[in-house]
Amino acid sequence: MRGPQTAGLLLGRKDLVRAAWVHSAPHHGVTRSLKVGKEDAIGMLTAVEMWTKRDHDAEWRQWNAWLDHIDGRVKTVTGVTTSVVQPNGLSNKTPSLRVLWDREKTGISGDAVARLLFEGEPRIALDSAGGGLGAGLTGVRITPYMLAAGDERVIADRLVATLSKPPAQPPQATTAAPATDLSGQWSVQIQYAAGTSSHSLYLTQRGNDLSGLHQGEFMTREITGSIDGDAVRIRSAYGEQHGDAVSLTFTGTVAGDAMRGALDMGEYLSATWTASRRGARRG
Repeated sequence: MRGPQTAGLLLGRKDLVRAAWVHSAPHHGVTRSLKVGKEDAIGMLTAVEMWTKRDHDAEWRQWNAWLDHIDGRVKTVTGVTTSVVQPNGLSNKTPSLRVLWDREKTGISGDAVARLLFEGEPRIALDSAGGGLGAGLTGVRITPYMLAAGDERVIADRLVATLSKPPAQPPQATTAAPATDLSGQWSVQIQYAAGTSSHSLYLTQRGNDLSGLHQGEFMTREITGSIDGDAVRIRSAYGEQHGDAVSLTFTGTVAGDAMRGALDMGEYLSATWTASRRGARRG
């Protein structure tokens, strides 16, 4: 609905809604300190009014037209393929465009392209395409509902220029033999700036490559990753079929049945993590 992120609509059983209402002003319940401000209330009302007046079909056609323009431009670059991902559910409902290429042939990764566009002028914020792309594939993902008219041309021009003549990337270091086999189930503890969270990793290792599932508190995601000696890198992404996106990158080291390191959460900054193999013997 695009209202303030600190506000929302509470709909449901009357007794449950009333229980929440009791904690609002002037009742002064235990959660009064978390009440919604007047600015957020007006913002939410405006979002509801705009939602009821908006021509959703016309807006959807506009989004697809923007993606079609980008799609047509980037496919002129040799080796680039595209696909439109339709959303599931109602949250942030929007189509998105995946732009994919072979990393070895093109000489640049989706992460590197996203970083270059974000650091350029004008700044363009794209998400690198997540796991499950197939061997050697990398890419970026474009979501149109945050765009304004004309932005699609800027994005297309920058993508074509970057993929046609990618800047030289640092040479990849020789990969070392894995220090251990990470296959199995791992219990993960994440330490945020204020609070902790328990997750699980279900890993399969083939040579230096890792695959499997990352189970968080609310959802399960596919992962991609690698192990280089004792250095571990695991990435999971949420958002391939939604309008929002949350990408997590675990980096660290492994020693026996334990791992630890740093967690990059993109716009949500960073945290630290530790992991232990389930069923491991403890001396």
